[in-house]
Amino acid sequence: MVYKGKIKISKKRRVCKFSGCGHILSIYNPASYCHVHQQLTMMQAYSAPLARR
Repeated sequence: MVYKGKIKISKKRRVCKFSGCGHILSIYNPASYCHVHQQLTMMQAYSAPLARR
């Protein structure tokens, strides 16, 4: 694989935002949550009931 340009990186030593999780995120992971909690928060968002209009 050939990359053209710079690869975006995040700050070092970022910690997953999930309460009680101390996982250090990779500088190449732009998400705020680790892999396990990213999926969990996505599942919670999709299973939440839709707001009535």
